[in-house]
Order: sequence, then structure tokens, then C-alpha cells
Amino acid sequence: METYESVKSNPVQPEQKEKKKGGAWKGIVAVILAAGVVGSTTISAFNLVTLKSYIAEQKKEENPETTEDYVKIADNYEIKPTTNISDAYKSGDTSKLTDKEKETLDMAKKAIKDMKITDSMSDFEKEKAVYDWMTKKLQQDSGALTVIPSTQEDCDNPYGVLKYHNAVCVGYATTFRMFMQMMGIECKVEHNTEKFHSWDVVKIDGDWYITDIYSDAGNGNYANFNVTDAMYGQSQSWDRDYFPAANSLKYNMAYQNKKTVDSIYDLPKALRAAMDKKLGGVMVAFKEDITEEKAQVANAIASSIDNFLMSGNYKDMPYSLGTYNWIQDPDGKGYLFNVTMPGYNTDNTSQNISEKEQKKIDKAVQKAFQGLESANGDGMMMDGASADIENKDMTMDNAAQNGATFSTEETVEAR
Repeated sequence: METYESVKSNPVQPEQKEKKKGGAWKGIVAVILAAGVVGSTTISAFNLVTLKSYIAEQKKEENPETTEDYVKIADNYEIKPTTNISDAYKSGDTSKLTDKEKETLDMAKKAIKDMKITDSMSDFEKEKAVYDWMTKKLQQDSGALTVIPSTQEDCDNPYGVLKYHNAVCVGYATTFRMFMQMMGIECKVEHNTEKFHSWDVVKIDGDWYITDIYSDAGNGNYANFNVTDAMYGQSQSWDRDYFPAANSLKYNMAYQNKKTVDSIYDLPKALRAAMDKKLGGVMVAFKEDITEEKAQVANAIASSIDNFLMSGNYKDMPYSLGTYNWIQDPDGKGYLFNVTMPGYNTDNTSQNISEKEQKKIDKAVQKAFQGLESANGDGMMMDGASADIENKDMTMDNAAQNGATFSTEETVEAR
């Protein structure tokens, strides 16, 4: 399936500034060029060759050769190959496996049985079964006590992921890849340029798709399942020259959930319907022709919805819209407005606090802090209402769960 995809207007997500590295050499080049201009109208051939060589060396130091495996993410978690395990599964020969690898293989076999995967299933059905199982059965490795992590060990590889059911992004990515390879489905682990996040790119029916199970863990709403480079590139950057391009929408769930409405002013109703179904994403098609002006109006509508969601705390609604952008409909019928809704506000909290315990917490806080005078001198907080308190110590993980986004300079841990 050939897909023509493009971003119609500027990305509406807040711009993410990439961390600059080694900018000093660019300043040196600027000085050399300036000197050449001042001293003469041209730069000698010798100096030009020297300058090009210098630039190449500096770029090589800044950007080491991209590889799939043996890459450190967040300086702590390493992407390692698991082909020996998947090969042993397909051949039935485990003689070359270590005891740890044999245990990993046994756990993987049990997981596949639990997924109810059969040989008669298509590659897409197998992939979806693995995604569903992993997003429901596994948890992100983030304990309340940072010095006592939830996972005992190996949170970045299939052994620890399957044994303890907790993982960092590297664990999710390498485990998903291992399952795909066990089933004969081509799959690679990608990582972003800044090396703080990793995910998978999987080949289904001849086309590549990006799948980020870590980002969908706990909800499994397909917001980051089988997305394209253009969709995922709204929030991440990576070496697109090294990794295969993901451009097809055929097996993307938001595309399969495509809704057609009359005009851009029907967009709020369409998004609300998708939210009521707790979809992770939806693509909206329009019967009217989309001009640049109408595209900007739709962007403004999405921004208004995003602000509305973030300003409240609405049960069973998304914390915010994830990303929204225009892409060309692969059917050749104009443009689609693509919207992701990654996280929903449900009764389940990240701290796993029961309703009874939460009431005790609220009562204790109100008792200790009621009667405090406002710093602005505009009254008393008699009931300890939490709505008037800003949590200045919110962690990045908690903030992200509430819809916040960070620049690459602020994000320092594996996601």
C-alpha cells in the first residue's frame, strides 16, 4: 500500500528544542569563512579541502555511527540482541543458550500461549496480540522510592521483563522485538538521537510501522501502535538514514478508526465521540475541501480542546491531546486530521492508592493545613482545598502522566 504522507501545516505541539552539541567547531568554521571573505573573494582550494576535512571529523565525533544494538540509553540501560533466543525457539535447539537464556525462552513460550497466538493468524494479528498482552501485563519500572526500584533487576532485557513484569523503555523494546523475531516477523529497536528513549519498528506485509509499547503501557489504547515516521516524529527525532522508513497507514488503528464529517466545525463532536470510546487516536476526514485557512481553523479548534482538557480534571477524559497534525489521506481523497489521545483520567492512579486511603490522606492534609492565610491576602483557605495548591515538586513521570511534554534538554531518564 503506497502512502503519501506529509505535514500540511506547522506541528501544533510545542516546539522541542534539540540539545546542541559541539557548537564550538561551527564558530571556528564561521571565523575561517569570514577571514576568507575579508582577505580575498575566494578561499584557496587547499584551505577548502582542509576545512571540509575538519568539518567531517567534528561531525563524526559529535554523531558516532548509528547502530541498533549495544547502545546505552540514559547512560544506564543497554540495547542488546536476542536473536540467539528467537533462533533457538524456531529451531528447537537450545544447546547454545545459557541457563538464563533458557529460562527467558521458557517464559516467552508461556507468554505466547497466554496470548493465544496460532500459526493461522496473520502477522498483524500476531503483532496486535503481543502488543495487547504487553500493555496489559507489564508495568513501567518506576517505584515510589527511587533508591528501591520496583524491578529487582534486568529491567532492560526480556529476562527481567518477563520474570518481574516491570520494564524501562529498553526492556519493552527488546522484548517486543524478541517476540516478533520468534514469529518470523522482521523487527528492529530504534532509539532517539539524544539516547534517552527507544521503541520498535516492525515490518508487516512489506511495510514498516513504529510501535512504542512503553508509551502505551497500562492503557493499551493504540496511541503509539503502528504509527508512521511523520506521526511519531512530532515528539521524537532519530537517524532516519539508518533505520527503515515507516510511511504506511494500513495497519494504524487511528486510520482504521477514521471518521468522516461534513466540515471542520464538526471536529469537536468527532473527537468527543472518540474520547467516549477511550481511543488512543483518531483520524478525521472532511467532505469539504481543506484549504490552508480551514486547516488553521481546525488547528485552533484542537488547541481549544487541548486547553479545555488541561484546565480541568475530567473523569474518563484525556489529560490533554497528545499531538495533532495534518497528513494526506492514502486513499487520495484530501487530507486527514490526525489526533492522538495517549492518557485518560480514570480512577486508577499511578500511586495505586485506594479510595479509602485517599480519603484518609485528604483528611490529614486538611486538618494540618486548614486556616492558612493566602500569600496574596485574598482570604483564608479554611477547608484545605487541594485545588488551590500547586504541586511544585511533581516528578517528570507524574507530570508526563498528566499530559506534560518536555524538551530534550529537560528529559534525562529513559522513557
